[in-house]
Amino acid sequence: MNTEKQASPAQALRDELRAARGRFDHLDPGGRATLRRCRTASEVALERVFWQVAGPLGGAQGHLSHVVLLFPLATHRASERFSFGRFLRLRLGDTDGAALRMRRLLASRDRDELDHRLRGVLKLADGARNPVDWGVFGRDLLWFFAERDTVRRAWAQDFYAPSSPSVFGSSSAS
Repeated sequence: MNTEKQASPAQALRDELRAARGRFDHLDPGGRATLRRCRTASEVALERVFWQVAGPLGGAQGHLSHVVLLFPLATHRASERFSFGRFLRLRLGDTDGAALRMRRLLASRDRDELDHRLRGVLKLADGARNPVDWGVFGRDLLWFFAERDTVRRAWAQDFYAPSSPSVFGSSSAS
């Protein structure tokens, strides 16, 4: 009898996204530059290096190229407590400009608009020095347009009414 605890689909997807990010981190500089030059997720999906990074998840998740498009804009650090809403609140502050950016981000009508807005906020948040958990954030991106709007609501709640000043738990793993 197998007594090991089975990972939920959400946890499995998070782990697969972290593995894809790990493959991105191990690319040579030319491979990373190839992805950095891409302006759209469609361009990303046509690159050989995308399929190296995506692995088996690339065929299973049709929108994975939207996540990989953003990989060059922020480093990675795993944390079970990561919240993109809190991350933005901490990095952009509690200003009218930050709130406007968040409202526009949450109002994105399609994946291309979401990609465009996320590129801007990740650059402002200086993702190169402020890591995100690509397992959690990537899963949120894949589920952003889900029918129940749980991702948008969680981001809004964590941005406008953060319950904790820390984006990362004290015991984060890489």
